Amino acid sequence: MAQHNEDDIPQRQLTDDRPFNPFRAPKTVQAQTIVADVLGQLQCFERVKGLRQRQRKPTDQQTLETTVAAVVCDLIHRFITKPDGWVSVSLSNQDLGRASRYRATAMNKTLPTVIKRLAEPEMAFVEMEIGHQGYFGPARRTVMKAGSRLLTRLHDHGIGLDDLTQSTGQEVIILKDSKADYWDEGGLVEYDDTDQTRHYRDEVQAINAWLTQADIQFDGDPVVDDTDRLLRRYFSRGSFDCGGRLFGGFWQPLPKWQRHKGLLIDGEEVATLDYGQMAPRILYGLTGVPAPTTDSYLLPGLEAQRKGVKKVMNALLFADKPLTRFPADTRKLFPTRMAFAQVVEALQQLHAPINHLFFTGIGHQVQFVESEILVDVLLALKTEGIIGLPVHDAVIVARSSIPQVSKIMLEVFKDYTGVEGMVSEERG
Repeated sequence: MAQHNEDDIPQRQLTDDRPFNPFRAPKTVQAQTIVADVLGQLQCFERVKGLRQRQRKPTDQQTLETTVAAVVCDLIHRFITKPDGWVSVSLSNQDLGRASRYRATAMNKTLPTVIKRLAEPEMAFVEMEIGHQGYFGPARRTVMKAGSRLLTRLHDHGIGLDDLTQSTGQEVIILKDSKADYWDEGGLVEYDDTDQTRHYRDEVQAINAWLTQADIQFDGDPVVDDTDRLLRRYFSRGSFDCGGRLFGGFWQPLPKWQRHKGLLIDGEEVATLDYGQMAPRILYGLTGVPAPTTDSYLLPGLEAQRKGVKKVMNALLFADKPLTRFPADTRKLFPTRMAFAQVVEALQQLHAPINHLFFTGIGHQVQFVESEILVDVLLALKTEGIIGLPVHDAVIVARSSIPQVSKIMLEVFKDYTGVEGMVSEERG
């Protein structure tokens, strides 16, 4: 099995590895044929080398087949979308042996063995580089990419992204723990299903099934898998009343200009409809106070600093204790001599009816309401036969549907908050 030193790895690759997607699977006969071929050769290799003394139990055999399919299909996917790209994978028993509602079947303790055997010189279906600790440089997980024999089969069968799919059994309702500090990403929380979580899951699965069948295409650079439409709903702080935004789908990571240039819905160019001043207007609605008719982020004398004011306002809503200095990357957005306390005082004056909610962490609950609104908007669009792609508090739609979608967005917002919403087309 070929192994390489860290010095042999270009620095770009050290920071550009994509995580292994263990839910990848073959969709077409052509892809299934390749997976069956690799599986058969792996089992033959095991017999010839005397690596197995007895036949696998039916459940173990099914696990092996799922694991091989995931590895083969994900490496094919990576090659098609980024020919020189690598896939990072954890081979830690601690990660692979843990029972979890979030864990794919392919993430099992036999995965390291499967990958290593597929990477043996006689097999050459996988090229693999063993990970290392970051004692004298950046740490790196074990990485892999399609080996020469897998690439030969990919080309011989003319495999494309349409030949691949993802298993439908993966969890789409994700609960994350509270962050211990700024650097903590918040781990995943195991939970018992309730009527609430089952309802959330039914909604997301209905949206995913709808988007799977939709006429959505991306024509442009880079190569994008426009069949990747799976959305997951992420809740935070260990609570199903916090967060709740939808993440996933090939369109979300794309820069705005790429979405607008390359994305087509029902063969049409697209527009992004964005809720304006959503967080403060939700707060006014929740407190039963009429929302201001003026811009919630325009402070007298700081009209040119609207972007910075918005960032500070959001920080005040998410902080659970008073802040004493500008949040990260916002100091530069204000005049040099302006103190953070001045901005806070001005916001407290402008939003006197809701300023008692500053520094209470209410932003997480506001984000939950925001997510509920977006989910209901998507379900309403589904009912009307209109395709909509969520991006946080915005929806990407075909340009011809702008009037109808705007109307739906405003109606749903008022139903939830009791105040009028603001919807506009996003520029840029």
